[in-house]
Amino acid sequence: MSLKDVIFKMSRHLIETCESSEDLRLKQTAFTRKRRLGAQNLLRIMLHRLVDSLQLGIDAYYDFLQEDPVSKQAFSKARANLNPEYVRKFADGIAEIHAQASDAPTYAGMRLIAIDGTDIALENSPALKEAFGCSGPRKDAATALGSLAYGPLDHAIYDCQLASYATDERDLAIRHMERLTELGLTGSLLLLDRWYPSKAFIAQTLNMGFFFVMRVREKWNLEVDQIKTQGKVTISHDGQVFSIRVLKIRLSSGETETLLTNLNQKQMPIRNAGELYFKRWGIETAYDTLKSKLQLENFSGKTVVSVYQDFYATVYLAGLAAACAEDADKHISAHDEEKQLKYSRKSSQNRTIAKLREQFWIILLEPSDALRSRLLERLCLDIASRPVSIRPGRSPVHKPPRSKRFPIAKKAVLP
Repeated sequence: MSLKDVIFKMSRHLIETCESSEDLRLKQTAFTRKRRLGAQNLLRIMLHRLVDSLQLGIDAYYDFLQEDPVSKQAFSKARANLNPEYVRKFADGIAEIHAQASDAPTYAGMRLIAIDGTDIALENSPALKEAFGCSGPRKDAATALGSLAYGPLDHAIYDCQLASYATDERDLAIRHMERLTELGLTGSLLLLDRWYPSKAFIAQTLNMGFFFVMRVREKWNLEVDQIKTQGKVTISHDGQVFSIRVLKIRLSSGETETLLTNLNQKQMPIRNAGELYFKRWGIETAYDTLKSKLQLENFSGKTVVSVYQDFYATVYLAGLAAACAEDADKHISAHDEEKQLKYSRKSSQNRTIAKLREQFWIILLEPSDALRSRLLERLCLDIASRPVSIRPGRSPVHKPPRSKRFPIAKKAVLP
């Protein structure tokens, strides 16, 4: 069974059994009576991640069911009782599937996982300002801090965190490591940017059993700065002493980057250090997918509960889209095998997301595993029918200012 089949099967199980779960409700009496907008319908609508007109999206779902639609006000009232942690189970379920994969790609036998944070623009409601804090020159723009533990080799989001804007990214990285430990991924190789190094954080990473390669700023440590090409320094924290390897690598721009690692020369020769570290760029493309392609910041509500629900649902949809793209890419590779092409080709991310959203409810509501598998295969063939060339040196588009990201007429948010 392919990854995408397993994800849909897991999703159906979580939806069909949701009403018996203690994690479903924020209010004990919620979802106990039979209604048109019960917990199952609410979850199906939410996981689709409506980003245009909320009412039109709800109408489309009930048109598909051939039932009378509910209002967006009814949707808003019902979602207020849905625990965001239950929505998180869908994203966590994909991570668990990836973690259990015996054929996952590795570097020197280790899972490769990049960790990084990002600002997430929120609606400027008083509740969100109070819960998450604000950014901007006048500190008046409601903003949250998001963080991912992302596999750049297998395109898996192993963990996601959402917290107040003032949270230290290192604290979220520690939460990621705790989750990776739960997933049985202790011993993974973590790629971290220059804002993470501190003696306390390095000590905790080592004590938790992880390998790391992290970039460090100039003047972070004078002994590190004095090393010309490679060497070792000792770091002391809370009575413990650690030996850390230091590597200086030259970029194509002529600049020098400094990397810290607990990998030895055999695990990571200095000649491979730059190429390995810059696989961290994969997490930037993951954020581009979440923010630009899936419109993470186009929230469908102005409450703390709705923000967490949308955040977890978007991460889930990103994982599902990646699984569909993986299968579509296999079809493209097989089709192009005998061709003399200047560039390799892959599936279009925009097409993948559009086609997945188009077919999402049809596939999710199909009770037969065999027919659902055929529908998914047809979906991936459709995605593969319009491949795009992989041109080297391309990077994600920089995000526009928050005021221009989603025109008011296209926002799904409820007042």
